[in-house]
Amino acid sequence: MELKGIGVGSQAAVGDVFRLETSEVVSEHRTTSHTPGEEASVLATAIATTAATIREETSSSDATTIEIMDALLIILEDPELQEMAKPFLEEGFDAPTALFKALDAFAELMGDDEDFQSRVGDLRGIATRISSWVRGIAQGPSIPQEGRWIIVAEDLTPLETSQFGESVVGVVTELGGPTSHTAIICRALSLPAVVSAKGAMDLEQGASVLVDPVGNRVVPGSDLSHATAAISFIPDSDTPLITVRANIGGLEDAAKASATSARGVGLFRTEVLYLSAQREPSVAEQTKAYIEVLKAAPAGKIIIRTIDAGSDKPVPFLHLAEEENPALGVRGFRLNTHHSSFITSQLRAISDAINATGRDVGVMAPMVSTLEEVREFRALCHQAGLTSVGIMIETPAIIAVMPDLAGLLDFVSIGTNDLSQYLFAADRMHPELGAMSNPWQPALLRNVANVVTHATTLGIPVGVCGESAANPLLSIVFAGVGVDSVSAAPSAVDAVSEALRAVSLEKAHEAASIALAATTAQDAENGVRALFEAP
Repeated sequence: MELKGIGVGSQAAVGDVFRLETSEVVSEHRTTSHTPGEEASVLATAIATTAATIREETSSSDATTIEIMDALLIILEDPELQEMAKPFLEEGFDAPTALFKALDAFAELMGDDEDFQSRVGDLRGIATRISSWVRGIAQGPSIPQEGRWIIVAEDLTPLETSQFGESVVGVVTELGGPTSHTAIICRALSLPAVVSAKGAMDLEQGASVLVDPVGNRVVPGSDLSHATAAISFIPDSDTPLITVRANIGGLEDAAKASATSARGVGLFRTEVLYLSAQREPSVAEQTKAYIEVLKAAPAGKIIIRTIDAGSDKPVPFLHLAEEENPALGVRGFRLNTHHSSFITSQLRAISDAINATGRDVGVMAPMVSTLEEVREFRALCHQAGLTSVGIMIETPAIIAVMPDLAGLLDFVSIGTNDLSQYLFAADRMHPELGAMSNPWQPALLRNVANVVTHATTLGIPVGVCGESAANPLLSIVFAGVGVDSVSAAPSAVDAVSEALRAVSLEKAHEAASIALAATTAQDAENGVRALFEAP
């Protein structure tokens, strides 16, 4: 019986089920005859060694994986967590047991903080790795390096996905959504996936299954001939209907983007450069890093986002306090309240890098909600010599006040991931709320249309840089709504560009009308898909 879920990607895959099940062996409670001090030393060494090993293992991964892993490792390396382990060491438990108990205590302390709670599984996955190192235990069966395997799990940690080799051809999870860690990483790796597929863990180990992301389903015992066909776009123009740019996180991503048809960068996530930084980098150090990225980036305009950090995405040198609800806390441009010196130094460094490279660069701030914040950011940019100023559209509040932004902005960019989160009051990383993050939700698409209407009145261009822009059909809808550009992971750029070179403006308008008139996400997707399917 086929399973329904949310598809990630446009290519189907067939392989044998390799079910990943959490082993409890490593986390068993054990006592020790060693002193608490000796076990504390073991724990500190194990954390440091494992963290260094993981960073080395993931150093060649995509920027998204590196960003996620660093954020998790920083939490585990926090001295406060090790302090929370000491009472359990005093009770006679060994280092691995104390670590797991400390994580449980930390999770309890964080209470209803859904953002943190959604990361507990990821943290325990790394803790298992640490425990395995201490106890000399091999954790679970290794993924075979030969064959064609479909990884099946309740959910996957970033650590697990970072270790996928060429033998992994697809992914199925019971939990998660289109903007979950699993979905984002699979999209970056061009791995077909179906997430939020209830009953996935009942799939028989070793059984052949079809992962059909276009059809949003998993079909046991089927083959590629039964896969839902992706829309085949035949370009009839040399130029996409709207500009297609790339999303990058650093130098490696910039190089990958330059090998695609991307016309510039729609989102440069600068915080990726700082996730492991223990001290604040100087203006000169920042400038050097930006120059390297700007030189490697594809030709065209480059949109740089100032640091988007918070307690859910910690940057060590900022020393951000723990928050009950980080998604609604001090993050993005709100950091300027207490960390204005770094925001100022970052803008100076970006300005210096522009002067050194001559690149056409726009700078935008994340998490802007008020007119006052817009004015403040604009003033800071102009003081630094930056003339192309924009903001991310991520909150309903900023959409409501857009008519008041006349003369203050040169462009805006819609971050559909966070806009969905705040629009539906649903944590986009929560494993059970994936459907709320479906980018085909009519409410989301109508808000995108509202932004375009306001921006047109203001005379400024609108881009979309969320994960939704990696979907070729959705990119057509965005073009039909009136968006000026879209940007996606380098792996998705060419497919999006091809779709936008194959459609007329009239067809895009028709697709947008269908999607905006729909009452459910499924109806919106099915309606637009039917428009482009061969008769």
